[in-house]
Amino acid sequence: MIRVELTRTERDLLRDYFKTSSLKLVRLKAQAVLMKDQGLKTKDISGLLFKDARTIQRWLQGFSVRRMASIFSGHEHNENASKLSRKQKREISETLNKPPSAYSLPKAFWDVPSIKKYVRAEFGTVYESRQSYYFLLKFSNLSFKLPDKFDFRRNEHLISQRMKQIRAEIKDYLENKEWEVFTSDETRIQLEAITKRAWLKKGKKTIVKVQRSNEHQNYLGLLNQKSYHCHLYELSWQNQEEIIKALAKFLRHYGRKRICIVWDNARFHKGKLIRATLKKGRLLERVHLINFPPYAPDKNPTEHVWKETKQKISNRQFANFNETKLAFRRTVSQRRFSYAV
Repeated sequence: MIRVELTRTERDLLRDYFKTSSLKLVRLKAQAVLMKDQGLKTKDISGLLFKDARTIQRWLQGFSVRRMASIFSGHEHNENASKLSRKQKREISETLNKPPSAYSLPKAFWDVPSIKKYVRAEFGTVYESRQSYYFLLKFSNLSFKLPDKFDFRRNEHLISQRMKQIRAEIKDYLENKEWEVFTSDETRIQLEAITKRAWLKKGKKTIVKVQRSNEHQNYLGLLNQKSYHCHLYELSWQNQEEIIKALAKFLRHYGRKRICIVWDNARFHKGKLIRATLKKGRLLERVHLINFPPYAPDKNPTEHVWKETKQKISNRQFANFNETKLAFRRTVSQRRFSYAV
């Protein structure tokens, strides 16, 4: 008895070939393997596809031995007939872990057109389906995501040194019950929905109706490095006066405890008003401020809170801005964000 157990990638590829291949035999083979994966018996597949049971059995046996390559066997002139060997796939994997520019392809990141051009030039192979190229990208340990931004002024060595200093400085505060340690950052949200990614119908123009508005809201967030709860305060503007007002509200939650806040190097974090309120007898006298290294927003845990929260409420169109703000506040207040310095 032949058993077929497909990986998710194989299942996606077979479905794509079944739907899009111009060759009837390729579609039939893909359908037969998918049916077997669903638990159908060979004789039932034979009846549904109007093919002899021995033919179905031969297809399934071929797939169990050669996997995806067996779908295209017997087609001398088919572009998919020339499959890549395991050695060639390893070679491609090594190549894809370098930027396309290293191979005279003027791009910073690999995509389907650039990998298609490389594979055709290097191995004389052209795949019919985009899914085959996705498979090569996944095989090479690459994933589809938005690349991180990089500031050319960023100095990795200095950032690493500064982060070690910060961790050493807050270590005792984290262990001391009289201290609370927070990372902090500001963000801004607007009414317009953010469409991150969507499955859209092929061949048809897709319209996303968006209610654009100039309405926006600034926030100050403070992420507790012990409990990972994030405090959230509305700001009418991102400036010293508004930051001080928000910190005054924030400090009421912590009685006489000493507070350490680690935040970035924004001008309004180091202005005259902020410095004045840190003096003895003033509002922020029990607050100790530390600055993250410059040009390193990814090192601030609160930045990751914003990213996660905005991702959570993305692809949703809210009726009005109050609903947008409510969704944002709920998402922040109802979660624990385990991001540490």
